[in-house]
Amino acid sequence: MAAPDPAPQEAPPGAIFDRLAQRRLIVVSGKGGVGRTTLAALLGLAIAARGRRVLVTTTGHDDRLGWMLGAPSLPDRVHAVSERLHIQRLVPRVCLREYGAMVVRSERVSAAVFDNKIIRRLLQAIPGLDDFAVFGKAWHEAARGDAYDTVIFDGPATGHLLYTLGVPQAILEAIPAGPLTREAQLIVDTLTDPASTEAVLVGLPERWPLTELAELGVAIRQQRRIAIETMVVNGMWPEAVPMLRPPAPELDPQGTVAPVLATVAAIGQAGRRHREIVAQWGQGELAQRCGVRSLLTLPWRWEGLCDLASLEHLLAELEGGALIDHASSA
Repeated sequence: MAAPDPAPQEAPPGAIFDRLAQRRLIVVSGKGGVGRTTLAALLGLAIAARGRRVLVTTTGHDDRLGWMLGAPSLPDRVHAVSERLHIQRLVPRVCLREYGAMVVRSERVSAAVFDNKIIRRLLQAIPGLDDFAVFGKAWHEAARGDAYDTVIFDGPATGHLLYTLGVPQAILEAIPAGPLTREAQLIVDTLTDPASTEAVLVGLPERWPLTELAELGVAIRQQRRIAIETMVVNGMWPEAVPMLRPPAPELDPQGTVAPVLATVAAIGQAGRRHREIVAQWGQGELAQRCGVRSLLTLPWRWEGLCDLASLEHLLAELEGGALIDHASSA
């Protein structure tokens, strides 16, 4: 039996961003509500800052990705938020038509076929076709298009993501050789090439969410054969909080200071507990089996991350405190 991989270690954020900037396709993965879209936006900003042309795509239904990168909304067509950074919401109907145009090399023919109501109804009956079109669009931009150096795919959560990533292989196993299987084989080749594709896992600093995330990592690595090197732990509370005793009663007759100090102490305790949980998780066999080598921790922000300024501030903090030129204005 092969020995498990070494336990993941915290790595400098800049080194992680440098490595990811060399990938053609980055798949951001994790359960719902853990900060997948926030991480996708942060990676887009960091990689664009390294001179790469980046497209950040998401299957999310709200406009958060657009807001975090300075756009008023998130359109279902490619939208430039800066010279090197673009965004798009991946909608199955739109992606099917765009992907069809890429395959037949004619937008007019693709629109005539895929905008036809009867054809659309027939296509809706084909299992997995929507997922294949959505991911196929992201894959095409990453592997076959020349407009972008890196495409970030913020796909559906956990189980649905595994299904989406498995559709190309399922097509190879179930459909006779033809144009669709040729596309599916090319997608599988890209996904399983560690120099081209990498999955980045994101979770919260609690035992059960981290366990579930490690299980997802094992499935992505073993079932889908996608490389994983980095896990992001989001929402880490600060641990370097001083423990201060409340003042003497005569200095605080109303008793207003003591509750504040107790709250500060509780924040520090939560931060230390988060660190202990992450360290224990990293030493576990399941975490090591999923192949994660480096950890990136993101601090908890009580005010949230909902606009470009807050995301730029976080990136500057991670990169060493200096604001960087993330991309020239469009």
